[in-house]
Amino acid sequence: MPTYPPTTESTPPPTSGVTASIVPAIPVPTYGNGGNFAVIAKTRVAASPSAVLEVIRNTNTWKEWNTFCPRCTISPEKDKILATTQTDPSLPIGNPGWLEVGSVATIEVFMSGDGLVDGRKKSRDQGIAITRMEKLDDGRKGFRIAWKSTGWSHWQLHSERVMDFVEVEDGVTDYICWETFGGVLSIAVKATVGGTLVDRFGDYARDVKAFLEKGKDGSDVASHDESDHHA
Repeated sequence: MPTYPPTTESTPPPTSGVTASIVPAIPVPTYGNGGNFAVIAKTRVAASPSAVLEVIRNTNTWKEWNTFCPRCTISPEKDKILATTQTDPSLPIGNPGWLEVGSVATIEVFMSGDGLVDGRKKSRDQGIAITRMEKLDDGRKGFRIAWKSTGWSHWQLHSERVMDFVEVEDGVTDYICWETFGGVLSIAVKATVGGTLVDRFGDYARDVKAFLEKGKDGSDVASHDESDHHA
């Protein structure tokens, strides 16, 4: 299995908040080294890797923090063909609204990052399928979850998002998220909405951090009024 993500990419120290950028394609579990570009975001969270993973898995809470994709509808049926790696036996399964390996779901996407603002309309729906949920096996301590987008033919557009939660010390986690895009339409995606994706991936990392650190420094969950977003 290739190294994820590139070791030349540094993780922000605790005081530097969030970094996000477009980079060359990063390997992903399903598609390997293929792809045209990737969007990557990083931050450091004052929480354990398992706590960060739980926030991502528990779609019931997305409406409380997720300004990018605040709602997720999980299909009652699982596509076993997509279940490429079994969920780690130490992780809970069967919780309503929780993502599991093989889960097929639809998420509401707000490309303006205003998913928690009353009255705003979603940009589109996006199908996803969970392809990984496992302990890291590369010497780091933590977890990985990954999902791939559905709805397009592979040659047209394919992408897979990977999130690693790596323990730095007890109760401190490096959050690393990247999504690699491939297919003939990925060139247009990069040209038209690449910068917006960087902003939204940064938002996602910041929102996870704010939600998990709520109350630890007197702050509340990140929220945005209309002045924070532009179509």
